[in-house]
Amino acid sequence: MMEGLMLQAEPSAYIQSAYQSEAHLSAEVGLQEEGGANKKSAYCKDLLMRGGEELSFEELRAERYNQRKQREMEEKLKRLTEEEEKLSQELEEKKRLLELRRSQPELPHRASSQSSDSGEAPAAASFHIYDESQSAAARPPGNPEPSTDELPDDVFLHPGERGLCLKIQHPRRPDHQGATSDDTSPPTFSQKPDSKTRKKLSPIQETSVIASQEGLSTETCSPLEENPEEQEEMDHTASPAAAAVDPCDPDVRRRLLDLSDVTSSPDLHSELRPLPAVEEHNCVQLGGEVYFIDSRVVDGGSFSIFKGAVDDNNVLLKVDSCSVPWDFHQFTRLKKNSSAADSLPLISCFLFLDGCITVYTTPPDHMFTGLTDCDPSELSVGYKAISLLQLVSQLHSCRLLHAALHPSLLTYCHTGIPMSDRVLPVDWSSSVDLDLQQDVTSVQQLPAAQTYISLGLLEPTSPPQLVDLVGVAETVHLLLTNRKMVPVKDACGWTAEQFSGDEFCHMYTRMWSTFFQSLLNAEGQSSLSVLSELKEQLSSLYH
Repeated sequence: MMEGLMLQAEPSAYIQSAYQSEAHLSAEVGLQEEGGANKKSAYCKDLLMRGGEELSFEELRAERYNQRKQREMEEKLKRLTEEEEKLSQELEEKKRLLELRRSQPELPHRASSQSSDSGEAPAAASFHIYDESQSAAARPPGNPEPSTDELPDDVFLHPGERGLCLKIQHPRRPDHQGATSDDTSPPTFSQKPDSKTRKKLSPIQETSVIASQEGLSTETCSPLEENPEEQEEMDHTASPAAAAVDPCDPDVRRRLLDLSDVTSSPDLHSELRPLPAVEEHNCVQLGGEVYFIDSRVVDGGSFSIFKGAVDDNNVLLKVDSCSVPWDFHQFTRLKKNSSAADSLPLISCFLFLDGCITVYTTPPDHMFTGLTDCDPSELSVGYKAISLLQLVSQLHSCRLLHAALHPSLLTYCHTGIPMSDRVLPVDWSSSVDLDLQQDVTSVQQLPAAQTYISLGLLEPTSPPQLVDLVGVAETVHLLLTNRKMVPVKDACGWTAEQFSGDEFCHMYTRMWSTFFQSLLNAEGQSSLSVLSELKEQLSSLYH
């Protein structure tokens, strides 16, 4: 009886428990349904919504990055604009002061005359001219020269043993005992100041240097102007502000390009991102095109040149840490003034925040080859020399200088037909645009020409185009002999050591001897006439 009751009780308890569990689950579901509106998302969807589309976190980060870079570029542009306005104001002020000085040429003489009549100390701006050729007769006697360790009251520049000298007087110091207005004996200074003077000049010495450069004291040219080398040394040692401006300086080029329409070219693209990595056996995307990089052909320190391909065309990419599109400007100028522009490579440039990439793309059915990678025979070198002469002639005819011709910086764009192949630059780092840089009038202003000047190949005052003629000689000599050219001077002038002397009988060797002599002794001749004559001679020999 008891066992039957227990069996009946257990199913009842089990059924009751099941009903309670079901009721509990139903209650939970009801609470979830009632409280569904109170659920909170793990992130704010409103920040990711753009219109009716939800962005991903990566897209949102990219948007913030681009906005920040845009603000930085705007701030940088604002600072540059303010700096440009400030420089323009300073330039206008200096021009005004210069015009004011030029409009008062007789002021020094009048000031000197007034000082003598009134018996007062001469003004700081007054000047006296002494003729050194008259020696002691030109100097008022009676006063010894002051010692070199005290600042003299009169500054007297000696440019040498001849000509005129410039004297600047300033008011006497109150503590200068025994000095009178008649004490005008000028102390002498060496034209080349000693090391102590070079380090720090007194205000009076700086004034005298500036006055001698601007020719304020007399209408006659001073001896400093008659001797450009001494004047240049004085400029560098005594007045750093008067030092020559480097025509290859990036800031100079940036200001020059602001005056041209290079930025309006459809082949110049700006991208608000850092310079992408360009590596061998890899690819890089530029302007929607994917360029496959084969190898690095030049490592120039601040730039590298890579060889690659896009679609079915060869390309050369110059990756530069400088963001000034100077190479693009120079090659565009060359192409615009070329009668065979269709046979020249296409060029495009991509500007980034910290550099630029210039891309040269071959015309159809052409390919790029290194100048030293082709057939090394003398016939092949002859064709390349003709093409190089043609290139430099085109550069000079449109007033461009390359100024650093070398096989590593040149490429051979060819189809296999020798007379139609072209030698072209792929780096313009040392080049000059004489239309924009009209102040470049001699080789001494070109950094790349300093070695030639030190060797004596070029005079400092030689025309700037002559640096390219020496560059042609060096390039062709390297292609012919696989050796660096050693210039020597004989009775006929400068020539290459390996082609010097009169023992040459072979007509080709005799031609190359004449070739180097013509290029290295072109002083006083037009570069275009020298190039044209040599091209005609080589063409008749290698027809």
